[in-house]
Amino acid sequence: MDQKKRTYISIGLAAIVAMIALIVAYATGGSSLPVATSNDAASTDTAGAQTQTEPQATGMMDAPVVDMPKKMMSPYKDGSYTAIGTYDSPGGLDQLTVSLTLKAGIVTAAQVVSGANDRESARYQQRFISGYTPYVVGKSIDSIRLAAVSGSSLTPVGFNNALAKIKAQAAQS
Repeated sequence: MDQKKRTYISIGLAAIVAMIALIVAYATGGSSLPVATSNDAASTDTAGAQTQTEPQATGMMDAPVVDMPKKMMSPYKDGSYTAIGTYDSPGGLDQLTVSLTLKAGIVTAAQVVSGANDRESARYQQRFISGYTPYVVGKSIDSIRLAAVSGSSLTPVGFNNALAKIKAQAAQS
């Protein structure tokens, strides 16, 4: 292996080690980072040698209090929200009412009320209502996008329509 390749490998390994050290420091709250204090001072004795006049830092520090970065916080306000979702079915325009409770962007409770216009739509909406919960409750509101649920493929379109309205209601400014 020539010198140029060794240099690149050495630089790459040094970068990896540095990244691992930063990850470990971040994961442990910075408790493995050395501490330098601004009041560490040295003085010169009569022989010209430097001596420490204040105690040195221990090399350890308390874990800093770290605020969650804004981009990691939920863009949605906690609370309960309701919207009516609509969709086209063979029987015409159908709707359903969706109510969601959010906590830190996670759906903690959900309710769907049928608003079908005919018996067939009502049957499909009831099938949807009986099976949608595991796909919604406990999930991030941004990860929810329903397709066919319990054999109902059109009702989720109405749910997703209401979900978009709820997201708009809950968005923080």
